[in-house]
Amino acid sequence: MREQLGKDAVNDMLRKAIAGESGYFFAMENHRTFGTPDTASTSVICWDESDRCSRRDPQWMIDATEFANSVGIEIEVRDEQDHEEARERARALRKILREAKYA
Repeated sequence: MREQLGKDAVNDMLRKAIAGESGYFFAMENHRTFGTPDTASTSVICWDESDRCSRRDPQWMIDATEFANSVGIEIEVRDEQDHEEARERARALRKILREAKYA
């Protein structure tokens, strides 16, 4: 990243992520994390040991789905690899969370 974006730009993103600002940098490997996750994200791209790439939900969507299901709102994952489905589900989850905050 430093080669492509420049050392100063990447170092600035890392400093912001360490300080808790979301949307700058977040990495997770073997249950170790670095940076601050972005709760606006609707997809996380993962690579397995065979270097195969796949999409999965970010942790905030997993937690929000568990919350919705716990209060009786059924959230269904129709296609784990469909980015548009994930965006639609994220919009629904954000609405559920906003309404729960003010209930």
